[in-house]
Amino acid sequence: MPTEPAQLALAISEICLLLSGAGLGLWLVFNPGARARWLGTNRLPPAPISLADFALSAVLIFLTGFAVQAVAQHWLGPVIARSADQPGLALFAYSVANYTGALLAWRLILPSLRRSWHFEPGATPAPAVLPPLPWSRILRHAAGTLLVALPTLIPVSLGWTAFLETMGLPHTPQDVLAIFRNTHSPFVIAGMLLVACVLAPVYEELLFRAGLYRFCRQRLGRGWALVISGVCFGALHGNWAGFLPLAMLGMGLALAYEATGSIRVPIIAHGLFNLNTVLILLSGLPGTVP
Repeated sequence: MPTEPAQLALAISEICLLLSGAGLGLWLVFNPGARARWLGTNRLPPAPISLADFALSAVLIFLTGFAVQAVAQHWLGPVIARSADQPGLALFAYSVANYTGALLAWRLILPSLRRSWHFEPGATPAPAVLPPLPWSRILRHAAGTLLVALPTLIPVSLGWTAFLETMGLPHTPQDVLAIFRNTHSPFVIAGMLLVACVLAPVYEELLFRAGLYRFCRQRLGRGWALVISGVCFGALHGNWAGFLPLAMLGMGLALAYEATGSIRVPIIAHGLFNLNTVLILLSGLPGTVP
């Protein structure tokens, strides 16, 4: 039961978010026209590149990120080891290095690589480029995606935790959540917030939605693309407790990306979801966090 004013305010806001999301979800379920307008609108252009080129791009992104992180660990490791908030500072510094390296590869290396890509024979030619969504619609779709995700993921997380307990598998939350909870420096917390709510969503949405989902969508169809990209997204976090909820979240973000054609929508929704999770942790409010 919340006791502090901040906890009470957050609890009320969470209840409002859950009720709003449940209402929006039910409206989509029982309103075929609205559901068809959302799921039937595919603004996502095809990505008919070959498997070899896609795999090479993914390897380059991973290797560049890990290389920059390794350099950061070599130079900053001794300093970070002496910090009172060593786990949080290490998470911030090494994550920034990894994500920055990977995003630089995406921005600087891949454009030149694309000129030598091989396209699948007989692939559907790219349609005319649609005008980008205005920011007002991007924010509205991102907020709607978050609202629907929150009440959906709570029963999924509870059921998944019960299943893990029955199977005797570990069901502790992700290590990063404990690091957030145990970090005391406001500057380190601010840095971890930057990573969790900005850098990680940008990196993961480009990789899993703009990359993996779009590639699989072209070759295997929506259903398999949702499953593959969602499972890989959940598995990347390396935690049994969060695997299924995060896989479901990844599928929802992929649907938002396909419906709008704008990667900004899942990036913002992902960032808001992470921010909501961190606020619950920092407030000490008990809850179910994947």
